[in-house]
Amino acid sequence: MKYMIVTQTFPPRTGGMQNVMDSISKRLSVSNETHIFPDHYLSKEYGNTNLNIHIHNNFSPKLFRPFIKKQLVEFICDSSDVIICDSWKSVNAVPKSAKKIFVLAHGQEFLSINKKLNKIKNSLNRATCIICNSSYTADLVNKLKINNKRITIVPPTYALEKSSMKKKVNKNSSEVVNLLTICRLEKRKGIVPVLECLSNLKKNNLLKPFHWNICGYGNQFEEIKDYIKKLDLLDQVKLIGKINENIKQKFLENSDVFVMPSYKVKDTIEGFGISYIEAAAYKIPSIAGIDGGVKDAVIDSKTGWCVNPLNQEQLAKVLKQSINNNTKRFKYGQQAEKKFLEDFLGEKVFRKFMNAISI
Repeated sequence: MKYMIVTQTFPPRTGGMQNVMDSISKRLSVSNETHIFPDHYLSKEYGNTNLNIHIHNNFSPKLFRPFIKKQLVEFICDSSDVIICDSWKSVNAVPKSAKKIFVLAHGQEFLSINKKLNKIKNSLNRATCIICNSSYTADLVNKLKINNKRITIVPPTYALEKSSMKKKVNKNSSEVVNLLTICRLEKRKGIVPVLECLSNLKKNNLLKPFHWNICGYGNQFEEIKDYIKKLDLLDQVKLIGKINENIKQKFLENSDVFVMPSYKVKDTIEGFGISYIEAAAYKIPSIAGIDGGVKDAVIDSKTGWCVNPLNQEQLAKVLKQSINNNTKRFKYGQQAEKKFLEDFLGEKVFRKFMNAISI
């Protein structure tokens, strides 16, 4: 038996799904021959350190790519092989002879589906099992009424390992509280409402000293930059831009609260929120939103705070509590790490994934 990874998302491109597919591929290849069929060029060097990984690049134009990829898969795939698709779209490149098809579902791809409903249902009806990243996504899939398909939930934290870092406990109430955001900077991440709320709380002297590092890039970068200046937060908020993994680790090691109260904007939403779990691995509680699958990642009043960022009164209450209350912040951080080790550790979620694809 071999594993066939049929995907449109894969390194060296960056993003949450790219990391998920990368981690699944590498973990599968430990025990079985694994073949990767990407949508873009993937250097053969990717598999050089692992003889069980085989890369099948597809240089055809976008219009013909699924057809060519389907031929490549059909040439290599046997009836006993397991095919794993990163989304319903990749099922288009799976030959009809395939019997074991497992499709990942993320949430956002099911929000605006009127014109694509039949295509989505046809693809998912071919799946042996649909693996959802959260209970929210599972509910969206169930509403599609896919015929007699097994649906299971596996959080997408395959790449996360236990942190060996011993986090310093900030017990001195006079010390600065360090806030951290690492994400693509776009409206639904809730950054601007937090800036507005922090500005009001600061003017009224309702917060302890704080510093907020905002890491990442996106279409809201310049807008956020302007807001920081306009709201007189230049001394408290620093817009970092893109960071690498080493710098990311340093920020996580030295932060007290992770801030990303995401919310639904048109047809975009947080299907889960791996960033919250990355923070939890470092004993950092999160301020999350209430839309989408974030409630699977952050348990309100236990591992962090879930709040509607568009409600400034509620948001102010959460920010005051997270910044001013050292005891509660420390308690939530401890519980966040415990939840991470119990439910989101990479090796544990991969075992769930293996149970899902074992037939």
